[in-house]
Amino acid sequence: MKKLAFLLFPILLLCGCSDDATSTFSNREHVFCRFDVLQYVELFNVMGNPGQFASIRKHVVNGVTKVTMESAGSSTDYNLDALSKNFGFGLGGLIVGTSNFNETLCYDLSCPICDRADRRLTLSNNGYAHCAKCGTTFDMNSKGVIYQIDEENPPVTKRGLYRYRINYDGSTVNAYN
Repeated sequence: MKKLAFLLFPILLLCGCSDDATSTFSNREHVFCRFDVLQYVELFNVMGNPGQFASIRKHVVNGVTKVTMESAGSSTDYNLDALSKNFGFGLGGLIVGTSNFNETLCYDLSCPICDRADRRLTLSNNGYAHCAKCGTTFDMNSKGVIYQIDEENPPVTKRGLYRYRINYDGSTVNAYN
């Protein structure tokens, strides 16, 4: 029995350990997209500019797959090419940008409290995302934590924004999970 315990103990230790880096990011919805920043004015405006964020969402208009990008003062519909049509944009779309701490971040555009694709957040110019349905506001500069809740109707579930991995090399944005 002691030999069995001796063999199982290291396995239990390994199973009990968690990798904080992987638990920080969501695998709930498929995310994979790649955009050249110089081709999209909204991404050009926010990437590398601390405290700025843009939303990206995919939709179909008259049989044509498009992506809408919005940032402060700018909103544009772009046609997706054949290779880009299979990109995954999470539950409700993506939020990408650079925090006040100069960290490149990517979140899901849907409210994690409401947890529905049609409950998209509204982005403000000061780094906050707000859900009109549940009244929750999230701080995108602080890794998507809850900033403010509706005191009259507090949410049952309290969680920050779904976060995805992102790479930005100065010219290309690549979000994935």
